[in-house]
Amino acid sequence: MPRKKSRTELLPPYNSFSRVLCLKVLFEFPDYKEKQKEGYPLRTKEELNEISEKYLSRRQGDRIGGITFEEINDEQAKKSPIIKLKKPTFRKYIQDGLLPKSIGYENIGKKRMALFPNDIINHINFIYYFYQVADADAITIFKSMENIENRGKITLLEAIESSSEQVTIDLAVGYLCSCGDPGIIHVVEEVFANKPEEMKKIIESIKEIEKTFHEGMRKLVEYLDNNTIKCSDIGEEHRNE
Repeated sequence: MPRKKSRTELLPPYNSFSRVLCLKVLFEFPDYKEKQKEGYPLRTKEELNEISEKYLSRRQGDRIGGITFEEINDEQAKKSPIIKLKKPTFRKYIQDGLLPKSIGYENIGKKRMALFPNDIINHINFIYYFYQVADADAITIFKSMENIENRGKITLLEAIESSSEQVTIDLAVGYLCSCGDPGIIHVVEEVFANKPEEMKKIIESIKEIEKTFHEGMRKLVEYLDNNTIKCSDIGEEHRNE
């Protein structure tokens, strides 16, 4: 009789296609919603997006933003003290491939602090649910997603999004257009290194989107800059801003 796998063995590793699938369906999962209603400190999609945006925008000089371990626990404590992570546990999750490694460092005071991807709390939230909250049926469904990953073929979109630090290609391309973040280009180059024709076609499409965005913004700014409005026509609440 085969040995029953532990939850650690069943947990999809970070950046695997099955982990990406799990994160995408998590918030619509009946068990997840039910556990939220019961009071478990599980985050909403909106909460996670807000945190991710916060630590991307705070460090615009970095290619993909970043958050320190201390900041991670500060955010966790705001939700509930019980979901704060001990440093040895955090390190173990990284060693086991369940959480991402650091992406850089930042000097804070006299300390040199490791920075982790700005969306890391998405994964911590999932790990907490998987380990501490999910029922057996939920674990079985998550396990079935591994079969999808092993089916041999995935779409080009799945290949890109499963390798990107951002949750969707829309966000990744949006960061390129608005912040100059070239992360999506690097992802495409890595994913399609053995498919140069596909790589070229996809990058050309992304560059065309970026070009159209900047042309549209130039026209908008030019229009706004060359036209006036009477102060009396401005909404009263905005007149003194």
